[in-house]
Amino acid sequence: MGQMIVSGIALGAIYGLVALGIVLIFKATGVLNFAQGESIMLSTFVAFSLLKWGVPYWLVVILTLVAGTAFGMLIERLIIRRFVGKPLLVSGIATLGLFLLFGDVAVWVWGKDPHEFPGLFSQKPIDIGGVAISAADLGIVGVAAVLAGALFAFFRFTRLGIAMQACMENPVAAQLMGIPNRRIYALAWGLSHLIGAVAGLLIAPVTFLHFTMMQHVLHYAFAAAVLGGIFSLPGSLIGGIVIGITANLTGAYVSSAWKEVMPFLVMLAILIVRPHGLLARRHTKKV
Repeated sequence: MGQMIVSGIALGAIYGLVALGIVLIFKATGVLNFAQGESIMLSTFVAFSLLKWGVPYWLVVILTLVAGTAFGMLIERLIIRRFVGKPLLVSGIATLGLFLLFGDVAVWVWGKDPHEFPGLFSQKPIDIGGVAISAADLGIVGVAAVLAGALFAFFRFTRLGIAMQACMENPVAAQLMGIPNRRIYALAWGLSHLIGAVAGLLIAPVTFLHFTMMQHVLHYAFAAAVLGGIFSLPGSLIGGIVIGITANLTGAYVSSAWKEVMPFLVMLAILIVRPHGLLARRHTKKV
């Protein structure tokens, strides 16, 4: 059970990172990004190409993070900026179009065959209290924890992070106080895709690199975002971990047939009790 729980936490951390990017964009711009998973897939394919060209792994990681950030900001500047403030259905359809486009681009450039992708961490098991836990699982949890801590420090202690929070809470008031909303929107997209690039480097060694590698992960990521609270950044990480543990334990102790369904049943049960999610606050508007 200990091994299943740790493995579930590692998978849940990846779901949570993808959900974190979704929530970050939604809070900042009001756009529900259905293309988040495909953007992550493209960033990971960029890393794969760099490795094939003989670029050292440490430099590949840096270049992939830079490319992911630039890609997110470019999407916001060229496409999404026209949909900010529009109805949710309109912006959602636009990101669904990007979802299809990015998938076709990946097939056109890299083909449909799956590729092996070297991991950041070793798969060698480590014995902790009689439980064999892979170093990769511990590494994934460690990276997620460091990234979550860095985001907390960014939003809490930096001027730019505080400005971004103000823009998320009240864009009109933030603009009246001199905060450049458009730059904040671009930064939010860039930051979400940077987080996604990290998630792609972590998940590709587990699932193999393929043009559909993120579609299954994206389902769980959206569930994690809703479960934690679509307006809560910490909630998305917690929601991902809850879903990861639930899926692993269900597959191990109940049935593999229920493994895909049980996390969503847990999500529905929690949302019946707390419709706004685990950590999100209730939002009220004065008319």
